[in-house]
Amino acid sequence: MSELVLNRLEMTRLELLEEVRGLPLETLEAPRPGGGWSVLENLEHLAALEGAVAQGLSAALAGPERSDLRRAPLELVKDRSRLVDAPAHVQPAGRIHTAAEAEQALADVRRRLLEAIAADYGTERMETRGFEHPLFGPMSAAQWVELVPLHEARHLEQIRDTLRRLQDQ
Repeated sequence: MSELVLNRLEMTRLELLEEVRGLPLETLEAPRPGGGWSVLENLEHLAALEGAVAQGLSAALAGPERSDLRRAPLELVKDRSRLVDAPAHVQPAGRIHTAAEAEQALADVRRRLLEAIAADYGTERMETRGFEHPLFGPMSAAQWVELVPLHEARHLEQIRDTLRRLQDQ
């Protein structure tokens, strides 16, 4: 894993926050025209997913090596033509009600993610330990970290699409 991945984590987050900062609450809460999550629900999902990844990484990096880890085609994550239902534990549940709460939740899970990998970043442990992805199967810790900004970029595009649709109404 390289500094490139850490830079992507930071840059994608900055881009996401720039997109949503300053939006009125009614825009954040508005359902996506045509169906789908509101902007706030997308933000809650991103926080839930990253929190689950941080928890999984902590457990995986404390655990044994795995011989079943395979390189996943992570580029598919950004392909929005492929619809994927989020697992129940990372679906929005109405726990985030404001932009400030969303931003705090995202900051908290990012801190937890970086803490989970701090001791092992750049080491072989990141390649030899991992856990299951619901679609890709067993993935290394390194790939899980690579996945986070790609997943966030996917939802950033979804948010942008939602905002365009709301503006066109």
